[in-house]
Amino acid sequence: MARLCRFIVVALIVARMTAPAAAQSLQRLTVTQLTLAADTTTPHIETPFHLIVTAHVREHIAELDNVDLPILAELELQGDEHVLIPRNGGTTYRETITVVAHHSGAIKIAPVTLDAVDARSGKALRYFSNSLTLHVRGLAPMAATVDVWGAIGAFFGWLLRLILILAGVAAALFVVAALVRRRPPPAPVVTLAAPTPVVRDSKAMLREALDALARNPSRAGALRARSIVRRMVGATEAETLADVLRRPLAVDPDLRDLLRALERAGFTHDGDLRVAIAAATAQLERMTR
Repeated sequence: MARLCRFIVVALIVARMTAPAAAQSLQRLTVTQLTLAADTTTPHIETPFHLIVTAHVREHIAELDNVDLPILAELELQGDEHVLIPRNGGTTYRETITVVAHHSGAIKIAPVTLDAVDARSGKALRYFSNSLTLHVRGLAPMAATVDVWGAIGAFFGWLLRLILILAGVAAALFVVAALVRRRPPPAPVVTLAAPTPVVRDSKAMLREALDALARNPSRAGALRARSIVRRMVGATEAETLADVLRRPLAVDPDLRDLLRALERAGFTHDGDLRVAIAAATAQLERMTR
């Protein structure tokens, strides 16, 4: 019994010595928001969708440490990216995770956690986001295969009925043609070619983006240039960078580098803003020569 008491005392002393050291490695933050969301709560099986982690702190930071994602055992992780957006009231952290579900039904995702030292109380705390429940729709691969064979059978039945109908129509047309074959042929029909759509020159749009950034070398100018280049590849403002890079018109390596450079210039922290704008301007100048 005396040996057990000594062991408990030593363990308590070690815990008191290591707790301050662990707290010292954490960031000192005022956390005002930590949420977990998805761009859809009813995804389709085998179709990629996104989980979105959002955190807001009152401090201006260059990186947010100790953000731990839950175990995504029922989802396949295909990649993620995160950005830090400086605001007047601090910094917003946003992480976008691309995942795929391989089975249908309900999937519950545990909360995201963030470890930090509370700037107000000085205590090390663990913050928890909300949990998330997804309802995956669609058929499992085996059920989908059975359904495909049923669809093929229905298609061939419909095709057979269509052939019979067309054969009857062809016979009726043959009779009508035999009755009117001595009539003069109708005047030929002149079909006008559809007007060719005007496609704006990509070089012109790149020059427009370069001009916008040169006239206003600030975050607003970078966002304006980003909007022009995204429009050039057919993307919208609401799409993530990963979505834009998957567009068919964004396969050129120089254009992909430009999209990444403008994304950085539009959302980087103030200390990196001048370097990010210079990098984006240099890339635009190379592509417009």
